Amino acid sequence: MSHKAEKEMIRLTIDGQEVEVEAGSTIITAAEKLGIKIPTMCYLKKVSTTGACRVCLVEVEGVERPVTACNTIATDGIKVTTSTPELERQRKDMIRLLLVNHPLDCPVCDAAGECDLQDICFEYHVLDQPYKAVDVAMPKMTQWPLIENVPSRCILCEKCVKVGYELTGIGDFCVDERGDKAFIDRKPGGNTIDPYIEGNAVEVCPVGAMISKPFKHSSRSWTLDKVASLGFAGGSLEQVDLNIKQNKLYRITSQDDVTLNNGLLGFDSSFGYGFVNAPERLQQPLVNGSAASWDGALKQVSGKAKEVGGQAVAGLTSARLTLEENYLFQKLFRVAFGSNNIDSAARFGMSAVYDSLQATLGLRGGSASASQIAKANAVLVFGSDITAEQAQINYQIQKAYRQNDADLIVANMRSVRIAGLSHCFLNYKPGSEVAVAAALTKLIVEQKLADEAFIKKFVKNTADIKKVLASVDVAKAAADAGVEVSLLEEAAQKLGAAQSVAIIFGRDVTQSAQAADITAALANLAIVSGALNGNGGGIFPVDERPNTQGLLDAGVCPEYLPNYLPYAKSAAVFAKAWKVAQLPEDGLNALQILDGIEQGKIRFLYLAGVNPLVTYPDSARWKKALEKVDFLVVQDILSSELTNMANVVLPASAFVEKSGTYVACDQTAGSLQQAIRPAGQAKTDKQIFAELYTLICGHYQSQNDQEILAEMNELSGLFVEVGLKGERYRTPAIKKTYAPAAASLTFSTVAQQEPAAGLQLIVGKMHAHTGVTSTYAAGSLEIAPAGYVEVSIADAQKAGIADGDQVCVSSAVGSLTAPARVSSYVPAGVLFAPYHFATVNAQQLMVSGGQNVTAVEVKKA
Repeated sequence: MSHKAEKEMIRLTIDGQEVEVEAGSTIITAAEKLGIKIPTMCYLKKVSTTGACRVCLVEVEGVERPVTACNTIATDGIKVTTSTPELERQRKDMIRLLLVNHPLDCPVCDAAGECDLQDICFEYHVLDQPYKAVDVAMPKMTQWPLIENVPSRCILCEKCVKVGYELTGIGDFCVDERGDKAFIDRKPGGNTIDPYIEGNAVEVCPVGAMISKPFKHSSRSWTLDKVASLGFAGGSLEQVDLNIKQNKLYRITSQDDVTLNNGLLGFDSSFGYGFVNAPERLQQPLVNGSAASWDGALKQVSGKAKEVGGQAVAGLTSARLTLEENYLFQKLFRVAFGSNNIDSAARFGMSAVYDSLQATLGLRGGSASASQIAKANAVLVFGSDITAEQAQINYQIQKAYRQNDADLIVANMRSVRIAGLSHCFLNYKPGSEVAVAAALTKLIVEQKLADEAFIKKFVKNTADIKKVLASVDVAKAAADAGVEVSLLEEAAQKLGAAQSVAIIFGRDVTQSAQAADITAALANLAIVSGALNGNGGGIFPVDERPNTQGLLDAGVCPEYLPNYLPYAKSAAVFAKAWKVAQLPEDGLNALQILDGIEQGKIRFLYLAGVNPLVTYPDSARWKKALEKVDFLVVQDILSSELTNMANVVLPASAFVEKSGTYVACDQTAGSLQQAIRPAGQAKTDKQIFAELYTLICGHYQSQNDQEILAEMNELSGLFVEVGLKGERYRTPAIKKTYAPAAASLTFSTVAQQEPAAGLQLIVGKMHAHTGVTSTYAAGSLEIAPAGYVEVSIADAQKAGIADGDQVCVSSAVGSLTAPARVSSYVPAGVLFAPYHFATVNAQQLMVSGGQNVTAVEVKKA
């Protein structure tokens, strides 16, 4: 059953106009529906009301005194007046009280020009100050990372507090002291190992109390141009405004109401964009370490590719590139280079996830719009540190949890942030993911909570369900996972009883060596729990990178052409359209490319926006291979150890310097818009690919986004519609909405793995970092400057390790040395290390098959 009853409607009159709203709505909400503006300072539609400023006073007929419109619930039949001479007088007094002891430092305040207090003073002609009070404000707080707090400017609206508690789930700030001594402080006892600070506090502050240190005193707000675009991290569409001036990115902001993310930003957009202006930006082509012209560099690339021949040529690309760029990448290789040896980091899990979803549910990616998560009555977050991996999906989960009273179930190997909010936390052991998902599925069926009507209509092998589940031993699964049976039963009951369920799974699944099996087990769970019934929720694989969905849609792998068309069956159609006799046969994936380099069969490797030395499993093996390859082309935006190894370096453009399409994990497409020119002589990735294509093939390749999308769609049918829509935040194309056909779903038999034995290292993402580019961003480095190995208290005591000690961690394929961080967030038997830092290089301990967990030994260095 749904957790929320149908809302009754009431009618009231505001300034002589009648309006109908849901019972429980506030007066200010009713006024907004009529287009009547009631002034306020502390009101923010997306969080609960505070009623602190009292500027929103209105009169209600029959009520002796004015009431605050922001937190007064409207009742049926009331008559409200929003403006009278007496109300205007009282509002002016409220504004004057806000200004008591407010510093007159507008000329140096970063909020000047976009300050709500400035605006309301101007609007109400507040020209005097008859009130006085003892100034008891706390001194300026400069000790926090990335944010400076100026209590003397604060009006105690509590927006900065509530955005963290109610929208992001972080709860970074709190109100300290009481009365006139009250001030905003940081909540004590935060996670110092994977630190975070709520950048949205700056975004929602109506005055200049919360100031972004990276932006402070860098520019006046009114001198900045704002270009509507997308954020550069997280595989969901974060619609943002790129604040630029004189060809430089100064900050990233977002707007309420008109954006998909309702003005909320992830950490990357708040503070992690500094790599765009980093001194390490590549600004000119290099050939053998020396500056070269573009013409000379591209001729080197084309000449060498022709010399070694197509079968000896290979390329790896990135989810940082747009859909158009990745389409041109695969076309360049298949037509110009004559090679189908192309792949990406998706090989290490996400490709297997999509193939598994296709085999079971008939989809590749999310099953519904991300907004449907907020409508779910129960949410399962499986194998994902979602607050770090995808901020925008986390916001939808928080909305379901806070506003829809959804039950929140979290299953993870670590006590990730969202686990602290969960109604039920399944802290499973590494290797037991399939067992946990299968046990939940069986319990839902046994408790007679399965969505039988949905199963009967849409599952083609319903007779197999009982057979498959008969082999699932719940008690053994619980023992293998280290989770109490009662907890599994509680989680199953919550999922089964909900009318709509959202299942979100992330890195610990999508980077796992068992990614296909875990995904199939989760697909079974989605079938029986009602996650696919269309009443809200859905199933969503998530990734931290901005365009993994678009990367796979573009056909950058040897098995598929764009839109997952089987390569062998569809090659002739594409060859004809691309005006070549035939496309190359077969092709190597990333693992086979690595083998090919080691065997001397791959002599030419082209890396576009990817650094296998840090981000790929078994990174030390990749380094040895790249040292061996005859000819290495690196196309990237930042200098690194990798660019130092390259024969040719092609400087590419950052996200703010180019246009194109990102496709989100929920299949929604959005437009990245160019805001500034590329750094130095850098070019966009699509420009580089197009120019190489023209140089080799002798005919023109369009660089126009819409023309490229149209070409791709004509050949593949990826979209049901191509064409820009929207005035500001634009949609370039639309995919078909997922809706399973009758008897189209498959309930799978999934092989259960034995749980991992011994000490296990998990490699994953930090909150303040995304990929490797964030390690060039001053904001990210200020809060999280270096890598580490997180060790449980029990394991630290056993090994004689103290916090901060240097430890040596070794696996079957490598070893690393890093500082230890003793923690209660990882259980005994589990270590954790972020993968972002080249100096630690945690990926060197992972095996090449693509996994994020491996057996290790740890000791003091």
